[in-house]
Amino acid sequence: MGNELSYVGETGNGCLIYRETSGRYVVSHEQQPLQRRRVATLASAYATCHGLEMGQALDRARQPMVVSASPAS
Repeated sequence: MGNELSYVGETGNGCLIYRETSGRYVVSHEQQPLQRRRVATLASAYATCHGLEMGQALDRARQPMVVSASPAS
């Protein structure tokens, strides 16, 4: 029998936290549900969520900025 997950909580930015029957925590994000991370404590789960959220902010910052120039008058 595998570890079953029970829902623990969610951060405001879409990070989901579950607890396995083994006692470990599983962290994933709504936008990348297949990328899961297992951590030992609830504090680590929230820290992992923070890291995922910061990574997404960095990804958005790395995207090229599109600037449209209006014709000169």
